[in-house]
Amino acid sequence: MPVFSSGKKKSDEYYCKIFTMDAELQFTIEATAKGNTIFSLICQTIGLREHWYFGVKYIDKFSNEWNWLQLNRTIISQPIQISPKTSDSTHVIDNNNKPHLLRSLPISSSISTLSLSSSIINTTQQSIKGTIELYFVVKFYPEDITHELIQDITRHLFYLQVKQDILNMDIYCPPDTAAHLASLSLQAKFGDYDQAVCSSESLNLENEGLLPLSCFQKIELSRSDWFDRIIALWRTHTSLTREESEMSYLKHAQDLDMFGLAFFEISKMQGTNKSSPQQQIKLYNQQQQQQSDQLSIAAELWLGIDSLGIRFYKKNKLRPEVFFSWCDIKSVTVHDKKVVLYLASDKHATFAFYTAKSSISKEILDLAMGNHELYIRRRQEQSIEIQQMRYFEEQQQKEKMRIVTRERSLRLQAEKHRDEIEHNFINYQQQMKEIHQTLLKYQEVADLLAHKAQISSEEARLQAAKALEIETQLERCKYEMNRNEEEKQLYARQINGCKQIISTLVNDSVQNSNHFYSSHCNEFNLLSSTIEQRRQEADELKLELAKWRVAEAAAREKLLAITQVNQSLAVSNSTTAVQSSSSRPINLSPPPYQPITRIDDSNQINERIQLIEKQSKQTQLELQLQDLKNIIQSKKIEQRQTSLDKAYEESLAGGDNKYSTIQKARLGTTLRRMAMLQDL
Repeated sequence: MPVFSSGKKKSDEYYCKIFTMDAELQFTIEATAKGNTIFSLICQTIGLREHWYFGVKYIDKFSNEWNWLQLNRTIISQPIQISPKTSDSTHVIDNNNKPHLLRSLPISSSISTLSLSSSIINTTQQSIKGTIELYFVVKFYPEDITHELIQDITRHLFYLQVKQDILNMDIYCPPDTAAHLASLSLQAKFGDYDQAVCSSESLNLENEGLLPLSCFQKIELSRSDWFDRIIALWRTHTSLTREESEMSYLKHAQDLDMFGLAFFEISKMQGTNKSSPQQQIKLYNQQQQQQSDQLSIAAELWLGIDSLGIRFYKKNKLRPEVFFSWCDIKSVTVHDKKVVLYLASDKHATFAFYTAKSSISKEILDLAMGNHELYIRRRQEQSIEIQQMRYFEEQQQKEKMRIVTRERSLRLQAEKHRDEIEHNFINYQQQMKEIHQTLLKYQEVADLLAHKAQISSEEARLQAAKALEIETQLERCKYEMNRNEEEKQLYARQINGCKQIISTLVNDSVQNSNHFYSSHCNEFNLLSSTIEQRRQEADELKLELAKWRVAEAAAREKLLAITQVNQSLAVSNSTTAVQSSSSRPINLSPPPYQPITRIDDSNQINERIQLIEKQSKQTQLELQLQDLKNIIQSKKIEQRQTSLDKAYEESLAGGDNKYSTIQKARLGTTLRRMAMLQDL
């Protein structure tokens, strides 16, 4: 026996598994532990200070229904299912028998343990008697969920609870609102759509609980069409953080008619129980009939309890017939299955109704007391604890917003830099593609020019042969011209000689004119005729020489024209090929490098830009929601529409909403409403 051991017998211990909406906690408790102990331990473990909104539920081992754990009583003294101890001190949870409130498995596991020595652990395991399962859920709802919830953990637990209730169809949600809420849940879980697609290879929405089953049953839209619509709405929530997305989800869910309401079936008349009390006790102990104590009553009304008051429903759970706020109610008393409602205006103004079980009556009383206490507390001055919580939460929110704003600005700058790099890269790729295409076209043009050059060379060879022939003719013409020139020079010398002779004769004739005139007259006439004949021959030679020169010039011009025609033909063919291959000039040089410059805008400009972006996103969201409403209206299956769907359509057509129906149900004095309730 240990030295420091006491003589007091150690009490039995139990494994206690607590399931929240996103985690699983495990503790070891003693048999004498009360509900307050485990409740405080849960709140301390998850860091929850707004504990007055929450409660602990368990499954009744006799009726297999939900019951709230009484915090002022020991846990073992209440009808909780205790699983027997296994060899490894673990308990396998049967998901099929788990109530619909926690239909989905816990997302993560957080186990609270205590480091002990091996001997103590063995001793503890020997004293474990079984496993207890408890469920930590929301019990009371605030009036304005967007302003009253302080901590992030509180908002997160509310978000998970409301989301699960909508998916389980415990809260009626129209299809278009369900799609909008599904897009907000995706934003809260994955962040922006573009980042989610880039970070994950395949985003499978089939595995995500997005829409209630009624959306697929009542609307003639395929799953892929629904998911496409949800993704389109998801894109409009860009840059929303997880906290902002969850708060926006709760803000829109708060406008649903059944949000925050606990419904109970009641009757104004008590039925008869055909079995005797002894038989009921016997059946109760033997567990042969789990509901043997239930009265055979016909449910005439529904009772709804929330943070504002008590509502009574007749036709459906969307339109309350009568509503009493907590300031109108004086007290609520319970006598077995009978519940009596006392009004504050008149002590004789009471309304009695009956439930199927006494446990339901006690639950109604418990919810009424808790909601009334919170209703009164909200209208009083805030306590020091609440003020401190709000102050610290505001400081944390400011610090978080500062960090988020800085990270968002850095991310925007990085995205801008990335977009510029991608844009430049795409431009370079486009230019390289254009250069490659241009090179291919130039290659084709070069091949065409080579073919044209070959043809031109052949034509040039033929033209060279013709030019050689013409050159031969030119040489012959030159020879003839030279010969004519020599003859011309000979004739010119003869003419000059004749002129000298004539001048000599003239001189002699002048001197001896009288003497020789008669003797040389005949000779002079002969010479004159000879000179005239030589002049005529010289003129003929000049004319023939001019003709040969004209022929030579024509031959040269013809050769030059043939050569120019061949060259212009080749150049025109190449130019035509280039123009047909590319209709516009291409700049083969890459664009000049432009360094990225950062411009520091002022805060006012940034706020203005953010406001404009927010307004554009809101407008886009409204247009998409209106388009989705039109599609749902045209695709809905009329045969599968329930009474709630029809009541919602009537309210929508009449311009009513959750708050207008409450105002209508509260019209008149309390006595008049009590009379209306009696007539239901």
